[in-house]
Amino acid sequence: MSVGTVSNQYAYVGNGGVDVLQTMQALAQRQASRALAQRAADAAMVAAQAAQMAALQAIGAGRVDLYL
Repeated sequence: MSVGTVSNQYAYVGNGGVDVLQTMQALAQRQASRALAQRAADAAMVAAQAAQMAALQAIGAGRVDLYL
């Protein structure tokens, strides 16, 4: 690779500039991390709703006494 501006389809390399490909990869990783975090949050919400439903069914079946 020569000194100066060497360009390819994804980035400009050799001119001290930002490597666009690396930036794109970092953004893709961040997006994937956000997607995983969203899936985890969704799973936690579903689990909480299931626990709430189970508690209501147990109360309705008379297996749990609820003192208010």
